[in-house]
Order: sequence, then structure tokens, then C-alpha cells
Amino acid sequence: MFRVLAILLFSFALLNSTGCRRDIQIDEDPDAQLLFSRDTIVFDTVFTTVGSTSRVFKVFNTSSKAVNIQSIVLAGGSTSPFRINVDGTPVISTGDILLRGGDSMFVFVDVTLDPNNGTNPLMIEDSIIFITNGNRQKVVLNAVGQDAYFHYYETSGCGEIWLTDKPHVVYGWVVVPSCCKLTIPAGADVYMHHNAVIAADSCATLEILGSSSSPVKIQGDRLEPEYEDEPGQWGYIWLSSLSKDNKIEWAVIKNGTIGVLSDSLGATSNPTVQISNTIIRNMSLAGIYGRTSHIEGENILVENCAQYCVAIAYGGRCKFRHCTFANYWNIDNRTTPALVLNNWYKVDEVTFNRRDLTQADFLNCIIYGDKDVEVGLDSLTTGGEIFNYFFANCVIRTDQPTSNPNHFNTFTQSRVNNDPAFTSIADHDFHIGLSSSAKDLGDAVYVGQSPAIPNDLDNISRLADSGPDAGCYEAQ
Repeated sequence: MFRVLAILLFSFALLNSTGCRRDIQIDEDPDAQLLFSRDTIVFDTVFTTVGSTSRVFKVFNTSSKAVNIQSIVLAGGSTSPFRINVDGTPVISTGDILLRGGDSMFVFVDVTLDPNNGTNPLMIEDSIIFITNGNRQKVVLNAVGQDAYFHYYETSGCGEIWLTDKPHVVYGWVVVPSCCKLTIPAGADVYMHHNAVIAADSCATLEILGSSSSPVKIQGDRLEPEYEDEPGQWGYIWLSSLSKDNKIEWAVIKNGTIGVLSDSLGATSNPTVQISNTIIRNMSLAGIYGRTSHIEGENILVENCAQYCVAIAYGGRCKFRHCTFANYWNIDNRTTPALVLNNWYKVDEVTFNRRDLTQADFLNCIIYGDKDVEVGLDSLTTGGEIFNYFFANCVIRTDQPTSNPNHFNTFTQSRVNNDPAFTSIADHDFHIGLSSSAKDLGDAVYVGQSPAIPNDLDNISRLADSGPDAGCYEAQ
């Protein structure tokens, strides 16, 4: 009885299966065409030997009947730098694919390019050929390949100057060895792989020396549009304990974890790092982070960082003139101020180490954002430690007291919580207009201090009208 029942059930299943197949109507019209969500797949600049992110497109059957895709072929075959994946399966060619009426499938594409030993980008093209009922269609694949200088966990040469004819890509780290100097000159493009670091060892010096017309650019090595404003793509520039006389001039540093991490007071009386005419933006932790360091900066824009634009931690010294620290981070909920000053750190549950903040001067600056407190003062001075800070001719946002003239001059007091009216926060445009609260607020004395900064970050004179404006840009 059981055997008879099993045979009957098997026969029913077989009939049902063949019945379903007979129900599928195949469109055999030689004019039948597929529809593609994209007819050209474009990869922006891809560094040779480095794989791209995947691109994806959909293949649609707009007919009410099923179609049989006879073949899908990567035209360049096994020698193509492109790779395709059809509905989850990596292939060079495939076929006899039944695509039901109104249904669709995904095709993924990525690319890895071989070095071309050239300095100019090279256009690479291939295509994916689809044949349905003898009808031939294609999706074009385009990529721009760029050779580069690759730095894999390396120690730089003593006195090395990077060439600028090709980009530099850093994997792991580049370390400037003890008592040596590395110079990254004007026009250099530096692309940092995930977690990559450029570091200056003890007694070493890192010089990033761009110009107003050819700034040094430092960013992540993913150049696809979706990575344009993606923070946290790489590590940081690390000026380690006892590195000395580091300089960053005319640079654009973006999309890392920390833009500049400066550790400990330098080996000389000079600043550990002097930063000027530089934009630091979109960091997943902080733009500038000093730990018992000595930092000086002029004409700096630091904007949109997940925690701090600038953190001066564990004491030390700093002086900033004509800087704009603007934090309107909107990727998640920021709970920290744009600027924090701190003179202690926690060793364990009962032990706190305190270090003097001997100087923290902010002169002709804008420190603003979308939080009620954008200037954080985090002092622990029970042992008589020093916590010196001074805001002169600044526009700041805070709900903390600012009446003490030893810390806030009268010009700053008059501009507390007075919005500087940036041109376009959404477009990262932190210029100011003629009606800004920062207009003519600056003191020309601070402009003339050494090194003098008579021009703003756009190289426009600060001294052409009735007075310099606060921040890194003159009002236009």
C-alpha cells in the first residue's frame, strides 16, 4: 500500500512539474530585446594593481513572456581586466538563461588594471555581449587606469623628496626615520589605503609643502563618486613623540580618521608642527589632535568631523590665528564640541595625570557649529596645574560663561552665539558674506605677528578694507 502511494505521489509531482513548464510561454521573436538599467558602466580612476569596488546593473525582460538568453559573454575573455558576476556566479561566458516575463537579474562588474609604466591616465574599454533570439546587445565597460608610486610598509629615505609625476598610494605606513626628513612637495597627490599612516619618528621631520596653485592633496584611495565624502577611509598623519619642526603648508587633507595627530612637545623650542593655509575635513574622529603637543596654525579650515575639529589634549601649547573650525557633522549624532581644551587624562579608576596647558590662544578665529557648546573647556587643576587659554576677536558658540577678560576679550564677548552666516553649510562652503558677524572683527596686530598672514586662504588681502575679518576667509 505504501509503495503504491509513493508511486502515485511521484507521478503527481512529475505531472505538476511538466505542467508548470508547459505554462511558461517563451518569446521567440527575433526582435526581442532586453532592457538594461545602465548601458555603460564607468569606473573613475583606478590605480593599477588595485581592484575597484563593484559596479552593478540590472537586466530586465519587459515582455510578458519568458525569454531565453542564449549567451552572456565578456568580450575580452580571460585576458580582460574586467570581471563579471551574473546573478551570483562569476563567469567569463554563460548562456541558456531563462528570464521570465517581467523578471530581472543582476550583473556585477569590477576591474583590476595592469601597470602601463606611464604618467598619464589610460582609458580601458571592454563590453558584455548579450544574445537573445539571435539579437545582439551590449553593455560598455569603461575604466581609467592610473599608474602610481606604491609605498608598502616602508621607511622613507633620509632627505627623500617625493616626485609629483604620478600619484603616491600608501599601504600600511610610511615612516620618516629618526633624524631624517621627508618632503612631500607642491602638486603631490597622496592616496591612503584603509588604515594607512604617514609618521615622523623621533627627531624626524615631515614637510608637506604645497602652494596656493598646487596644494598637496591627501585622501583615501577609493576614487569612486560614492567615496567622495566618506570619512574614516584611512588612518592619520602622525607626528610622533620628539619629532621636530614638522610643517604642513597649502594642503587639502580629507576623509581619514585623524587629519594630524601630534604627540608630545617637540625636540626643540619650535612648534612640533606648524600648519598653514590648509583644509582638513570630514574626519571620523578629529581634524587636529594634539597630545601634550606644541601646535601653531594660521589660515586653517577644519570642518565636519565626527568628534572634534580640534582637540588640544593633555596640556601642551597651541596658537591659532585666522582659523575657521566649523562642525556641522550630520552622518550621526555628534555630542562633542568643535574645539576642546584639556589638561588631564585618566590612568585608572583613582589616578589622574595632569599636564599644564601653558598656552591656548585663538586669535581672529571662528569656532562654530550646530551644537550649543562648540568650545569645550575640560580642566582638572586641583593640584595647581596651569590651564591658560585666550580667545581674542573671535566668533564662538557656547552656553558657558565668557565674561572673564583673562580668557575672552571684549570683541569675542560681543560675538558669542552670533552666527557667522557661512555661505553654504550643505556645500561645505565656509566663506562669509559682507553681513557676517565675523566681518571686520579681526585685529590687524594678529595678522602681522610672525609669520605674517596678510592674505586669506584664497590668497585675498586682509588689509584692503577697514579691517581683517575673523576666520580663514575674507568676506566677499
